[in-house]
Amino acid sequence: MGSGTPTREQALQLLREFNQSESLIKHAFAVEAVMRHFARERGEDEEKWG
Repeated sequence: MGSGTPTREQALQLLREFNQSESLIKHAFAVEAVMRHFARERGEDEEKWG
């Protein structure tokens, strides 16, 4: 993984590597859904904010 913003797949790999708790992983997916919702609602790029 180079410098800069990771891809979603790279971020998921890091999430699973450093978080063993399934509840924390579910929380991260919930946060992603909320961020995507508000990005869409405000006309922003969902991929950037999700």
